[in-house]
Amino acid sequence: MRRYSRAFYTRAARKFRVNRYLFVRGLLPAAILEYLKVYYSILLSTNSFTRDTQCPSSLSLGGDPGLDSVLEWVRPEIGRLVGFELAPAYSYTRQYAKGELLKRHVDRASCEISVTVSIKIPDRAAASVVYLRPPNGRATKIAMREGDGCIYAGAEIEHWRDRFRVDGYIQLFLHFISKSGRYYPDYLFDGRQFLGSTRLTAEKKA
Repeated sequence: MRRYSRAFYTRAARKFRVNRYLFVRGLLPAAILEYLKVYYSILLSTNSFTRDTQCPSSLSLGGDPGLDSVLEWVRPEIGRLVGFELAPAYSYTRQYAKGELLKRHVDRASCEISVTVSIKIPDRAAASVVYLRPPNGRATKIAMREGDGCIYAGAEIEHWRDRFRVDGYIQLFLHFISKSGRYYPDYLFDGRQFLGSTRLTAEKKA
């Protein structure tokens, strides 16, 4: 992964601290992006996706080992960009269906620091768009090409998507908690025993 100067990370962290979000062009390098496209085709061919209540027409998948590995791989860089050390919570992904709508919402505590990355944009389609509204701020439109990402305070910022006009937009969501924050260590791995596991810890089962 590309490393920037100390001054760049200082500016990025200051911007995130003020705005509570940070757009990063080319967050995922080309090699990782191409790997993910192949990996998604395998997941699709093996019927590994499920559906959720938030976007019931779309395909989704959470806590997958291959995607959790991307979560852990990118974690140090996200920490440098926001200016503090992070711990992993969970990965999630969705292939949006035509006509799907993501309603305005904020995320739960395990998504203290969230990243949405554009993995695939359908042929001849427009950029992948997410809208963010920071606390006491104006709504902002973030347009992402493949590989671009947006880091945001998921439990603070309202975010949503307009209705999709075509099938096939794929987004990867990576969720973290601050190692020095109030959610650590209770929300480490989102209550799982380890990354790539769907099993809850004994504490979370109780």
